[in-house]
Amino acid sequence: MKKPLIGITPYHIERKGSFWNATKEEYYLSVWESGGCPVTLNHPPNKEEIPNIVNQIDAFLMVGGPDVPASVYGAENPSLIDQDQMSKERESFDRLVFLETIKQNKKILAICLGMQHVNIVLGGTLTEDIPTLVPDAIDHGKFNGKHSLHTAQIFKESLLFDVLQSDTIRVASTHHQCIKKLGESVKVTARSDDKVVEAIEIENKNNFIGVQWHPELLKESKESKKLFSWLQS
Repeated sequence: MKKPLIGITPYHIERKGSFWNATKEEYYLSVWESGGCPVTLNHPPNKEEIPNIVNQIDAFLMVGGPDVPASVYGAENPSLIDQDQMSKERESFDRLVFLETIKQNKKILAICLGMQHVNIVLGGTLTEDIPTLVPDAIDHGKFNGKHSLHTAQIFKESLLFDVLQSDTIRVASTHHQCIKKLGESVKVTARSDDKVVEAIEIENKNNFIGVQWHPELLKESKESKKLFSWLQS
């Protein structure tokens, strides 16, 4: 039986004078283990190839990564953004593939930075640093380091609840930013105890789920398995 082909946004890393594609093992293993065939997407020589790229895949996984540059969304506190930031090439590529995938009505699962970036693409903004700007914040893990475990409350009137069949789950977090202003048609579907947005969807769309946490770090949890299985169904 042919497995669904899941396109994964690549990390865009400069090494030894050249840019490299990269995919963390946890992401592609999560796709394999839930019945899909993962493929790391490649930046095309021109944006006219984007519809063809999306046409070849069955669903789209937007993964985590570095901070979005302040200029992309008019950050109010640019000094709090990490020095490691998305390249302009990755920001443009991820944006265009997301918009084309929505247009072609294929499923999208956006994780951490992926979720934040979708909110920005749709006109939203971010809180640049949770420990500095969110009063009484819980531990959301170390950015680019050890993850924390905490609970998230899922809203029952959501696609996410329909998929997970649970209103409270334990999640793995490793991030220092979160959604501030919601983008157009973006709705919150889960929050942590400190009110940080933990999941979003797009109004009148049944093909997009964005989560702030990292389901690929808890591959054995039933909720993580359900999320990746949804992407490939």
